[in-house]
Amino acid sequence: MKTPDEFGHYNQSLGPTDQFGDLPEIAPEIKNIGWTLGNDCPYRCTHCYSMNARVKGRDMSVSMIDRVVEQLAANNVETVNLGGNEPIFTNGPKARDTLLPYIMKKLHEENIEIGLTTSGVTLLHLARDYPEAFELLNDIDISFDSPYEQEHNKNRGANIYHQAIEAMEICQRVGKPHSAIMCGMSWNFSKRHLTDLVALAKVYDANVRINTIKPVQSDHMKVALTPRQYYDGFSTLLALCDPIDLGEPPIASITDFHGARRCPCGRTSFRIHSITPDGKIQVSPCVYLHDYKSEFDLLKFDLIDIIASEQFRAFRQRNANPDQVHGCDGCKRLEKCGGGCAARSYLHKFHTEGERCLKARDPYCPERTYAGQEYPRNPELIDDQKLVHMDYLCTWIGRPK
Repeated sequence: MKTPDEFGHYNQSLGPTDQFGDLPEIAPEIKNIGWTLGNDCPYRCTHCYSMNARVKGRDMSVSMIDRVVEQLAANNVETVNLGGNEPIFTNGPKARDTLLPYIMKKLHEENIEIGLTTSGVTLLHLARDYPEAFELLNDIDISFDSPYEQEHNKNRGANIYHQAIEAMEICQRVGKPHSAIMCGMSWNFSKRHLTDLVALAKVYDANVRINTIKPVQSDHMKVALTPRQYYDGFSTLLALCDPIDLGEPPIASITDFHGARRCPCGRTSFRIHSITPDGKIQVSPCVYLHDYKSEFDLLKFDLIDIIASEQFRAFRQRNANPDQVHGCDGCKRLEKCGGGCAARSYLHKFHTEGERCLKARDPYCPERTYAGQEYPRNPELIDDQKLVHMDYLCTWIGRPK
C-alpha cells in the first residue's frame, strides 16, 4: 500500500524549474524515447524505479494509443523503448488482455524503431502468441539482476531466471540484436559479477548494458554504488568489452571520449509514463525523475508544447550551462562530463541533504572521486547496430570481446 505522499507527483511538479534563471538552453532534438505502458507487473524487484509512478486503476485504450503514436510521429521520434514494467501487461495482469501488439503495429506504421525491455516474459509471449509483432522488434534488452540464478530470483521476487535465459536463446536463434541489462548496485557490481555477466552475454551473442541505480526511493540509497565501486566496475567492463555507447558522462570524461554528449534527458530523450488513476498520460524529461513530470496531459496537449515546458527547459539549461552546476565551474572535465547524470545528481542530493536541486553535482564526479583505475583513452565505438538505448538515458553499452 502506497502512502499519500507517494502520490504527490501525480498532482504537482515537485522539481524546481527556475534555478537557471534566463540562461540559454540547448536546442531539443528529440529522437529516442521510452514508454511505460501499463500499471501491472507480477514481479517485485527491489530496485524498481517505476513502482511509485504507476498505480492500478486505469487501462490503456486504442484511442489513447492512437493519440500517443500520432504525437510521436508528428515530432519525428525515431525510436521507442517499451518498458518500465513488463510491457505485456498493458491492461492488467492477464496477458490475453494486452494491447502491446497493437501498439507495436501502430509504431511500425509510422516507421518508428521499436525496442523492448523485459525480464523475459514479454518476449516469450510475443514469440509464442504474437509472432508478427515479435518480428517488428528492432532490439531487446533482457534484465539480469545477477548472472547467478539464485541471486537474480531473490531480487525479482520470483523464480524467473530461466525466462531471461530462454529469451536470450530466442534472440540468438533468430538473430535479433539483444543485450543483457543489469542495474548496477552495491551487491552486484563486483568484478566477479561483472566478469560472469559478460561471459553469460558472450554465450548468447548479446551486448551488455548497465544502468547504475538511480535512487528514486530513499531505500535505494542502501544499495547505491560508492564512487570506488562505480569506477572499479566500469574499468572491469571496459577491459572485457568494446564500447557501443558511452552514455555515462563521468566515464566519457575519464576515457576522454571525443563523442561525449552529456546527459541526454530533455535533449534527445524523454519518458512517457503509465496512465494515472484519473486517466492522464504524463511525460517527463527523465524516466527516473518523476518530480519533473510535465503538468500537461499528453492525451489533451500536443507533445511539442510538453517538450517546450518549463520542466524540459530546466534540463536543457543544465546541459547548456554545466558551469552552473555546484562545484563544476572551471573544471577541466566540464565539456565532456557536464556535471554528470542529472537524475543521479538530483536524487543523491535529495536523499542525502533533503534538497531538490537540479544544480547538484554527480556523486561520481570524476575530478573528485576517480581513483586512477585503468581506462582506455578515447575509445572507438562499435557502430554496426542501431539500438534504442543509444543516447537515451545515461547508460553504458558494450560488446564482449
